[in-house]
Amino acid sequence: MECIQKRQFFLCSILIFSCLSAETGYPGFDVFTSSFQLGLGGAGFLNPSPISSKINPSVSDTGRYFSTSIIRYHAGITSQSAGMSLPWKKGFSIFSVRHISYGTFNGYDDDLQSTGAYQSRDTWLQYGYSRQLSTMPLSIGTSTQFYNASLNDHQIKAILFTFGSAFYIQNIQATLGVSFHDIGKTFDGNNSAKGRIILKTVISGTKKLAHLPLTLYLDTIFSKEEVEPEIFLGGDFNLKNGIGIRWGTSTRKLDHNTKQSFFRSAIGASGFGFGIKTGVISINYGTFIFGTGATIHGFQIGIQL
Repeated sequence: MECIQKRQFFLCSILIFSCLSAETGYPGFDVFTSSFQLGLGGAGFLNPSPISSKINPSVSDTGRYFSTSIIRYHAGITSQSAGMSLPWKKGFSIFSVRHISYGTFNGYDDDLQSTGAYQSRDTWLQYGYSRQLSTMPLSIGTSTQFYNASLNDHQIKAILFTFGSAFYIQNIQATLGVSFHDIGKTFDGNNSAKGRIILKTVISGTKKLAHLPLTLYLDTIFSKEEVEPEIFLGGDFNLKNGIGIRWGTSTRKLDHNTKQSFFRSAIGASGFGFGIKTGVISINYGTFIFGTGATIHGFQIGIQL
């Protein structure tokens, strides 16, 4: 009961403060929805995925592909995602639904009388399109998503746009990309809850090493919310028999450092994962470790249609 009350107070504080403060962004915009990227520690904006919330929309060229993922956070919070990419008009379209459930809670009024149970959740509906230009090794893309968050009778609704491009350097097997995220506005929910959407600019790079079965991902995120840019670095080893091993970390390690032990300081804000691909089916597992030692775990299945 004490754990539930703490979780309820934490969630209420985040959402209500986000609603009332014009200087506050939305924490729900910065969650993991792909277990593959969970294993990269937040890197991998140039890794194609129809369900990832952290992606440059110009790299959705996965062919006919379906993917679904479930991520289990601490305190019983669960993220569920499902999406599909399809070729369309010389490019690729993606459709996805992403949902985060924070749990079911018992509501009480000011007199401590029960008002019944209620749920807290975030939901995204997304559509995106990308295509590669015929005149140069450059792809461009955009995505639109509708966001709805609810906690009891408090609601936030928003429409968001993301734009991106990626330039391919074939002779060194590298890609450079830039993307602009969270461009949009909120509009009235049940309580006219509003807040500030913070624009993020992401500069990304990926490189396949010539003498190792390793793809490196480097992403730098700039926003007005952070004084210094956040840097994410991850790697994906593609071994024989379709086996993949991945890892990733970021400068968030400095914020996560609780200085409780050398081991926690070393692995804090890091992700690890592995997967296997057999035929048209791929299965991936990922975990992310916070500086406190808390972990989140994710499982993902992809099917090439």
